[in-house]
Amino acid sequence: MTRSVIIVGSARALRAALDGGRIADRSIVGAVLIGPGEVAVPIVARAATWHSIALDQGCAHALLLAEPPPNGAAARALLERAAEAGLRVELWHADEARPLRLDDLLGAPLCAVDWARIRAIIEGKRILITGGGGSIGSELARRIAALAPERLALLDSSEHNLYQVGLELRDARILLCDVRDGAAVRRWFAREAPEIVFHTAALKQVPIVESFPSEGVLTNICGLRNVAEAADAIGAHLIFVSTDKAVEPSWIMGATKRFGELYCQALDRRGAHRAIPVRLGNVLGSAGSVVPLFEAQLAAGGPLTVTHAEMTRYFLSIPQAADALLQAAAKGLTSPRRGAAKVIEMGEALPVVELARSIIRLAGKRPHEDVPIVYTGLRPGEKVHEQLVARDESPEIDAGSGVIAAMSAPRSLAELHETIERLSLLARQGADEAVRETLFAAIGVREEAAALAAAG
Repeated sequence: MTRSVIIVGSARALRAALDGGRIADRSIVGAVLIGPGEVAVPIVARAATWHSIALDQGCAHALLLAEPPPNGAAARALLERAAEAGLRVELWHADEARPLRLDDLLGAPLCAVDWARIRAIIEGKRILITGGGGSIGSELARRIAALAPERLALLDSSEHNLYQVGLELRDARILLCDVRDGAAVRRWFAREAPEIVFHTAALKQVPIVESFPSEGVLTNICGLRNVAEAADAIGAHLIFVSTDKAVEPSWIMGATKRFGELYCQALDRRGAHRAIPVRLGNVLGSAGSVVPLFEAQLAAGGPLTVTHAEMTRYFLSIPQAADALLQAAAKGLTSPRRGAAKVIEMGEALPVVELARSIIRLAGKRPHEDVPIVYTGLRPGEKVHEQLVARDESPEIDAGSGVIAAMSAPRSLAELHETIERLSLLARQGADEAVRETLFAAIGVREEAAALAAAG
């Protein structure tokens, strides 16, 4: 059945889509023209900007966007107006229409990815990715595989994840190994001899790590030490994937990542091989992301649960996260400055309730009317807003790169090693409270202060 469609975009984008001849199965009843110009179909409305588009109920079956909206806010606003008018929204991409997706609502990255610079650090090199079967690790592997590395090795403790990524990336070497096993990590690193290691392996589910702090330390801190020492032994550079939850952390997972940042910064300052932490926001669809929870709640008919009406988070799609990691790695490895955490610029934080509403609208339903949203209250230690840079860090923005260099006061590598040994001993004994106290003390944050900061 032919569906009536209104096509939306600038004159240039509309002409490109209409001239392609691939919209034959859709009945174009008109166009919403953004900005000046004329096109070969009736113009049903003109708008100065994407934000000023007006849509009438029953004007068509669907909207077809001839080009992506300029940013996530414009995309979300258009989706809301389309839902109110009973219209589906599709995007014209690669000479065909596809449904609007959640990552379209985040908008384009703030800065263009410098692929020439990235290729220069990857091409002809031996690369190893820990957590290489995970959502971020496997996407990173796809990017790197396309940049002609000499060899790509993917290390993961999940045989299922390795099997799946191995089916796709058949030239990649598959290594079944837990980063908590230091001897196995050293053995594989010695065999593969990577020149650059991307360390994405971690426990990321915040409430789970909060309930099992010893396990979080054994994977996120002791595992990092195993990887860092193995990389150092063979002369490899290390890129450590961190999170904005490491900024003035209030939960164990963020605290383990903050300790990892301090450890890598101390290693980087030592002046041998590079050890660069890269701080990302929330990665949609990754382990620990709220999106799978929302999708499961939606599939069950709702409600979608949000802990606080004003909660905001910085979000990246999985492809954006992989690109950002490579951008930050290339910037860090080619910069003489040592000891900085690389922080990805992510624009404005997105209200989590707006994310929930968008997921409902993408499913063709109306928030609140068709699917309720319920506020459940903040969990102990949960922050209303995350930060990208801590108050005691000195940020330097590299104009045009989308990467901030955040400098912290230097920490003694010897003291950090001593703390790791103590944490390792306590964690293997299952002394969760002592682990918690030792960890927060090591990063210079008292738990009481962290809880107050989260509540504020």
